[in-house]
Amino acid sequence: MTKILGHADTLAILKNSVLSKKTAHSYLFSGIDGIGKKLVAIEFACMLNCPSYEAEERHKCRICDLIRKGSHADVRIVTPQKGSIRIDNVRQIQSFLKYSPVEAQYRVIILDDAHLINRSAQNALLKTLEEPPGSSILILVTSRASALLPTVKSRLRHVRFGPLERPLIAEELARKRKIGPDEAMSLAGLASGSLGRAIELLSANTLKFRNALTEVFTAGPDFGLASLLDLSFRISSDVQNFTDAIEFGMTWIRDLIVLKSGGATTSVIHTDLIDILATSAQHHPIRELLEIHTEMAKALELLNSDTNINRNMLADVMFLRIRKMLDYKTGVPSRLSVIEDSSNA
Repeated sequence: MTKILGHADTLAILKNSVLSKKTAHSYLFSGIDGIGKKLVAIEFACMLNCPSYEAEERHKCRICDLIRKGSHADVRIVTPQKGSIRIDNVRQIQSFLKYSPVEAQYRVIILDDAHLINRSAQNALLKTLEEPPGSSILILVTSRASALLPTVKSRLRHVRFGPLERPLIAEELARKRKIGPDEAMSLAGLASGSLGRAIELLSANTLKFRNALTEVFTAGPDFGLASLLDLSFRISSDVQNFTDAIEFGMTWIRDLIVLKSGGATTSVIHTDLIDILATSAQHHPIRELLEIHTEMAKALELLNSDTNINRNMLADVMFLRIRKMLDYKTGVPSRLSVIEDSSNA
């Protein structure tokens, strides 16, 4: 049984709506990716159909077990096919919902990544939203509610999911992925409240990659040009790597600004490198940190634009400008010598 992390208040509200018989026919579950929206939707289907769910939290019965396994006849999860949810998919949903439940109280459709419904399919879905079958519940799950038509959103009961708390993510990473608590907290901070994102970052060996980037900031002009351009080449070879690199750099600068401004160490993202951050902060004027942060923000904006940009050139320019800004000796001893030889890249 997959554990639901956080969202206790949301689960309580949904459960109370079932017990008080004040459920809606259609819902919109929205929030960032990787926080458990679909898991909560599945659990809501259990609440709706379990004959004794009120007696126990996350009740374990045959119906609940089948729903959680995705094999109950009255509960169906619909996912995009080839990156889209088309009008044919909506018609299948409508056909499924028009029949009475086989053994449950409600027929439930969970439409995952609902922002991928094309416009014609959304218009077709309006009929179901306006005239819902009596024993049906439709749940749209999305990380981009803005992609849905206003006419669709206005007919859904909106349930907003906030980011997961950092300690929750860190605890889950340390428990399941067997990493140290400091590294887990850093990954949790980098993931911005998404457990799914934290797991992706861990799988991508992000901490090692991040440490190579922080070497640029701690070594300043002592960081060799050849190594800098090699790192730039490796980072820019993939859009996601490049995006991650810029975002990691921005969080590093953010941590330096926090410490330089006398902020609490508890708000630092890179907690496993707090000693290096504290030492480095002594050598960075805030004006310079803000300039570096702005430089990375500009690069990220260009990377995400529709222009056909040369990523390697963009990375070269960004790193060389940052290196020029770091026109001092940091005095920080190198503890992050993890940049791989280009032959091992």
